[in-house]
Amino acid sequence: MGVDGLYFRVSSERQTTENQFEELLRIAEKDDSARDWCRIRQLLSHCVYAEELPCLNGGIRTIYRVQAATATELAACCVYVEQGRSSKAGASRRPMFEQMKRDAALRKFDRLLVWKVSRLGRDMREVISTVYELADPGVSVLPVKSQTGPINSTMGKLLWAIQAWFAEMENDERSDAIKAGHVRARASGKQIGRPRAVFGRDEVPILRQQGLSWRQISSKLGVSIASVRRAFREFGDAATGSSP
Repeated sequence: MGVDGLYFRVSSERQTTENQFEELLRIAEKDDSARDWCRIRQLLSHCVYAEELPCLNGGIRTIYRVQAATATELAACCVYVEQGRSSKAGASRRPMFEQMKRDAALRKFDRLLVWKVSRLGRDMREVISTVYELADPGVSVLPVKSQTGPINSTMGKLLWAIQAWFAEMENDERSDAIKAGHVRARASGKQIGRPRAVFGRDEVPILRQQGLSWRQISSKLGVSIASVRRAFREFGDAATGSSP
């Protein structure tokens, strides 16, 4: 048996990743690599962390994030963890996914383990394209919760097409459900999204006139640079007659 690569895509909403880690690790630990699995397990246990954010209704929402430095260290061991997605506009926001494909092309691993087919792409075309791209240098893909086979066999092609189609349908249904929920919420007068940061927005153009950078203003007011820029767009023209 050769070397296994592992790819995990973390959901920001639900912490189900720990189960994925354990099941894929049990399979990968049987390969022929000399990786320090104790160290990898330790890194994985600290790779995902919870962040609590205020909701508009006064409650608390838990979001799961990935420690970038830890994910980079894991990628050196052919274990790829990220929180990202593919944009429908075509721009990939999955740097670890791209790193995994580069490592596959260099044959740093012989087989890629993923939780489900849906982890490989947002739609059927992207999933199948990825599997073929990995197959070209001789890397096979094993989605442990989906029934597939070798993409270069007749039955494997059929199984991959079926599973990729199911994955696309699941993604579409999830997206439609979210959109419908937003429509219902807006119709009932609820605001969608994170509450706006509370700070002196009218101070931003004044501080900008004083020569402070976006980062300096952000630090001074205790909010993100994005919030500072939005405030400037709201008050900048009226206060200074300028634009960012």
